[in-house]
Amino acid sequence: MQQGDYIVDRRMVQLIRQICYERGATLTSYCDNWIFDIRKGDSVGRIFGYKFSLNNSASANLAQDKVGAYEVLEAAHIPAVPHRLLRTKVAELTIPEAWNEVVLKPLVGTSGHLVQAFASKSDVYAAIQQSSVEAWAISPRLDIVREARLIVLDGHVLLSYDKRPAQSTELKMFNLGMGATPKDITPTKTMVELAVVGQAALGLRICAVDIVETASGEQMILEVNDGIMMEYYSRFSKENDLRSYTVYDEIIGAMLNSSSSL
Repeated sequence: MQQGDYIVDRRMVQLIRQICYERGATLTSYCDNWIFDIRKGDSVGRIFGYKFSLNNSASANLAQDKVGAYEVLEAAHIPAVPHRLLRTKVAELTIPEAWNEVVLKPLVGTSGHLVQAFASKSDVYAAIQQSSVEAWAISPRLDIVREARLIVLDGHVLLSYDKRPAQSTELKMFNLGMGATPKDITPTKTMVELAVVGQAALGLRICAVDIVETASGEQMILEVNDGIMMEYYSRFSKENDLRSYTVYDEIIGAMLNSSSSL
């Protein structure tokens, strides 16, 4: 049931309760506040962890699959960081010859867990074979100078912020849960276009699109997240907490205004 980081006293729970109270909606919680049903009149929505019932299951699972999501984006001619599939139990593993340095991460995973960089392909093979993870996504190691997150609902950007990486690690980690810090930004036109077309290509209504910029100035989608996890962002400042409330309020409003039901 638990997906992603386990955080005691999740701020999201408090925000959801406050939003439902302000909207006059009935909130029912299950499983230690990990699942919520929200009802108002004939409208109903559900939250599972950080995932909202606005997204259908096929699109949500596609977004979680880093390789599948990349291939769909590539087919739609949307600039994205290449990801290839490696399976632990396959006898022969193939890494593109042009990829000298690579980044390895679980095919399905969040928060930067088990993300590793390698300069030797033999070290990649050794790491995979020694792991209990059965499927991996591998990508070329790029000279990334910036990573931004845009939260998009039905083609509209709700929030944009840069993720400033922690400087203590050899591999830059832009995950807020690993020491990076958020800074709100006004996204460029290119960023907004990438986020919106990426959302549409994957068939999502609500998502968080991570966009990277390389040293050469190229901007592309790194990943698209179907869950909206704002625990670290909201705790960074009172202003961030208020913006988190606004984001969740917009999402819940869309759920209650949707014609779909559970």
